Amino acid sequence: MNAIKKIEKYPWIWLLTGLVLTLFTYGILSTCICAWLFAIPLLRYINIRTKWSSIVAMLIGMILVANIAFFRLVDDNPNIMNQVYCSLNGIRMCFPFIVYFLCRYFKAKPIAGYYAFPAAVAVCEFFIDNPFISVMTSLSVSQFYNISLMQVAGVTGVVGVSFIVTLFASTVNYLWEAGRSKCARYQAAGYTAGLILILVIGGCSIPKVPAFDQTLRVAASLENFNTLTDDVLNEYEGSEAEKRFDVSVDILSERAKEAVTNESRLLVFPEDAFVCSTPDKDKFIAAAQSVAAENRVNILFPLLIRSEEGGKNLNTLNFIDSSGTLVNTYKKNNLVPVIEEPYTEKGDGKTPIVEIDGVKIAYLICADYTSNKYAYNGREADILLNPSYDWKAFQHFTSYAIQARAIECGFSVLRNPVNGNIFLYDTYGRPVFMTNAENVHTGMAYLDIPTQGRQTFYGATGNWFPWLCAAYAVFAVLSGVLQKRKQQ
Repeated sequence: MNAIKKIEKYPWIWLLTGLVLTLFTYGILSTCICAWLFAIPLLRYINIRTKWSSIVAMLIGMILVANIAFFRLVDDNPNIMNQVYCSLNGIRMCFPFIVYFLCRYFKAKPIAGYYAFPAAVAVCEFFIDNPFISVMTSLSVSQFYNISLMQVAGVTGVVGVSFIVTLFASTVNYLWEAGRSKCARYQAAGYTAGLILILVIGGCSIPKVPAFDQTLRVAASLENFNTLTDDVLNEYEGSEAEKRFDVSVDILSERAKEAVTNESRLLVFPEDAFVCSTPDKDKFIAAAQSVAAENRVNILFPLLIRSEEGGKNLNTLNFIDSSGTLVNTYKKNNLVPVIEEPYTEKGDGKTPIVEIDGVKIAYLICADYTSNKYAYNGREADILLNPSYDWKAFQHFTSYAIQARAIECGFSVLRNPVNGNIFLYDTYGRPVFMTNAENVHTGMAYLDIPTQGRQTFYGATGNWFPWLCAAYAVFAVLSGVLQKRKQQ
């Protein structure tokens, strides 16, 4: 206790400790324990030093943390666009602390401020809907191993998990600050009892044996056109564009035959499996239709259409049914900043749902699943498919974050990327299949995907929880403002 009292005299120690733990939480180690702990010293810092200079120092620290974490993950060279993005992410990470600071500064009741902090975490995770923020860097991702706790996402959406995790920091600080008061002790006891109850209910709600009595057999291809076509390009004749076109069609045809041989009803390729120029688009789709009709197999294939006239590229997913009919062409919506957004045309914001033998299937390209609306818009589906293209350093976030979408909406999820982890989750977020496809240029994975979707409370009611948190955060700050005016 004497050591802690000595540290209280040096509030900057709390700030530095909190920033280090934030680094661990948002990218360096990504450990589950740090997610529970990182906010404890930062709230302590605000409690000890409630001055505007304190929150400015914290904001600068968060921006530095965001830059370090981003460049460590992406391994990209510094440039203005990346630095702007990192700065915005740092502001997003600091936002809940700003809300808590305002509650303390305007002298709101301590318990009101402590609840405002996790509420603000839920708000910023939901409303700042960027591919690299949203669910992918949600604090809930650190809890993927705790299936019982993750079931909260089926009620509140994934931000409810982050609320519970960060409420732990508030509870610890409230007990630390006012441990002698009944209110603080009741809060700590209530949080402990509530967390235990949530874990028990979450665990009991999951069937012990996954349902596999109804499945759809899917062939997931592992093609990486950047490498695969280069390996065999010299075996073909014609211009380079003609060679690449012929290689792609041959690959598609070979995989379709393999899929049918292995009794698959659907063949799925990862993002950017095929690429062509704008003039060749219709020709390539017609070839894919012929392959689907000839083999009597449904095909979902990505086609990156490169513009040759200074226009924007198209990142598309095309669904062709077993009769050879092009059912849908869907364009990616949630474009990756810096890399895609300036050069690629954005989609119409809709989530496509198709049907195979009575099974409803929704599909989204890569980062589209990170958005808080696109997966929800496909909640009526039994299965969500997510062809993707991964960075090695982002695999922890991209692979496990999609687990939350399965739990939220009650559908099975298959994420099949280039250079990443192939994951199949059931409707409760349990990993049914996982393998790493990094440096794998070609091949097939055959998966029996459960088709029995389930109705969740979140799927029926939508995003009520973050709006409730937003209302509460505003109320907490305003209550402090009114309280300070009364004292004046």
